[in-house]
Amino acid sequence: MHRSESQNTYDWLSTWGPESRRASDSMRSDRGDWRATPGRDSSSVPTDYSDYSDDHYVAANVKIASHPGHYMNHEACHLINAGSMEYWASLPGQTRDQAFVFEFEQGHVLAAVEWKDRGDGMGVQRLALEAKVNGEWQKLSTWTASRKPDWQVHKMTMSIRSSLWRLTFHSNHGDENHLVVQAVRFVTKIQKTEPAHNVGYPQKITRQIWGDRRFTDVEVICGGKTFPVHRAVLAAASTVFAAMLDTEMKESQAREIIISDSDEESVQHMLEYIYTGCVAERAGCGMIVLGHKYDIPGLVEYASPVAPRPEFGAPSGF
Repeated sequence: MHRSESQNTYDWLSTWGPESRRASDSMRSDRGDWRATPGRDSSSVPTDYSDYSDDHYVAANVKIASHPGHYMNHEACHLINAGSMEYWASLPGQTRDQAFVFEFEQGHVLAAVEWKDRGDGMGVQRLALEAKVNGEWQKLSTWTASRKPDWQVHKMTMSIRSSLWRLTFHSNHGDENHLVVQAVRFVTKIQKTEPAHNVGYPQKITRQIWGDRRFTDVEVICGGKTFPVHRAVLAAASTVFAAMLDTEMKESQAREIIISDSDEESVQHMLEYIYTGCVAERAGCGMIVLGHKYDIPGLVEYASPVAPRPEFGAPSGF
């Protein structure tokens, strides 16, 4: 039997630097709340993120919002205790598609996911990560892990901000009984800014502009649908749109841009990305084509993991 997450909340609070266990980090049996910080052994030395020189990196304060269960005393809480030798083990026979939802104290941009297992056949081989954006799960990345007992890292290339992240352990290295993971930690990216700089404010404003669609001054037309938008936003997002909206171009004079070689849904998703930076979970391959055509920075890279791949013959498994 395992204890439900409604009865227990597991938190791990850590920053990379001198760490110590505080009195408040002890076990509190009245509410099943467990806190810990990782020890300073060799296994807790962080991955080198010096290639991201403009940012600061910390391990996120997280709790497990949901999990698929555990075997005996190998509970889910062990995953967020990076300094412990304990581990999480799946229920017997449950070796595929074990999904965990991790909740951050606030929305963060994720720089990397780090994990560690015992390096045997029960260790995780295939992982996938999703973020909840605008109420929908957005697929971000799927990758393969090595079979070794050391910390491994998957660095993110997509700057998605969220407070809910779903990490799925798709398969292990061949054991038929259990899937075992010792620890997981989420490395968040904090931009080096002045204390008075609210880094999330610009995205909040652009989301509101996209939602309200007030004071628009140009229309994008595709099929039978018309999208009222803002010239300044399109021009800032795309050099192609900027050239089309120049005063000498017909699109500028007519105050409309006609897209005849795409579908309405792809155009809507492209515009949503331009305003919000988010790729809809249901986005298709047409969005990638538009990203190339209009030279929209990041759109192709961010949409590629989400867009469904064409099927040629039988689908491949993990």
